[in-house]
Order: sequence, then C-alpha cells, then structure tokens
Amino acid sequence: IDREYSIKAAFLYHFCTYVEWPAAAMPVEGEPFVIGVFYADPFGAVLDDIARTKNVAGRPIAIRRMKSTNELTGCHLLFIPRTTPPDQQDSVLKAIRGLPLLVVGEADDFIARGGGALFFVEGNKVRFAFSAEVAQENQLKISSKLLSLAKIVARQATAVSARSQAK
Repeated sequence: IDREYSIKAAFLYHFCTYVEWPAAAMPVEGEPFVIGVFYADPFGAVLDDIARTKNVAGRPIAIRRMKSTNELTGCHLLFIPRTTPPDQQDSVLKAIRGLPLLVVGEADDFIARGGGALFFVEGNKVRFAFSAEVAQENQLKISSKLLSLAKIVARQATAVSARSQAK
C-alpha cells in the first residue's frame, strides 16, 4: 500500500472521532462503528489494523467492503475511491442522501455531486475538504477543530475552486 492511502486511512479514523452522529444512527449500545469502503479497497490491511487497535466513542470499529448500495445499511462513514465508476458513485450518493452517513471521496467533483468530504493532493500533501451543507443535510456535526484544518466547499463549487481556495 502506498503512503497516500496510509495517510488517508488515518484521516478517516480521525474524521470518525471529530464528527458527531445523531443518536438514531447508533441506537444499540456497544454495536460497532462501521467504516465502509465502496467498490475497490485501496487501503490493503491499513484500515483493518486501525479497527483492531482503535475505537470510536467506546465502540469497536468494523470495516466493511461493499459492492452495492444494498449493503450501506448500518454504515457510518463510507469511502468511495476514485477508481469507482462515476455512475456507481452517483447511485451511492443518491441512495444515502439525507442519511446520517459521512461519505468521503476522491473524485474532483465529488462534493459538487453530493459527497460530504473530499481528499485531494496539493503540494505533495493529502488535504481534505468538507461540505457543511451536506453534513447538515445528513445530520452530522463536524467539530470546529476538524473544520479548522479543512477546506470548506460549497456544493456548487468546482474542483478547480476547491483546490485553488485550499489552505
């Protein structure tokens, strides 16, 4: 696995600890916090290693690899790699709209298409952007600490503006 995805895996874990999900998203005490990876998994064993050694709000972490929107039930954070075909990305984004789920992607126009967060590489560093609009629609509260490190992007923003306005 390359360094970029090791860094992205660590960021995904930290997103879980700095985002607050509504109580209804985790109704049963002790059930795992579910991180999903859609289509193809670029992380290798890195996410599994994190799940073995960490927790989210006292809950164990479960990693699920998913191939269809039918498998999204019970997922809290979903990563969609850039290798996922655009039509598949769109079907996931349509299926989860308004659900308490943080969806993180890598495609340049991911937030414009309805994603909640975006990874991009700038100056040889992994950066991330959030859509406050999508977070609010999905009933998620993102910590100000996390937002202070992120680029905040309006849904209508283009990929070029997301990159050019990044810190």
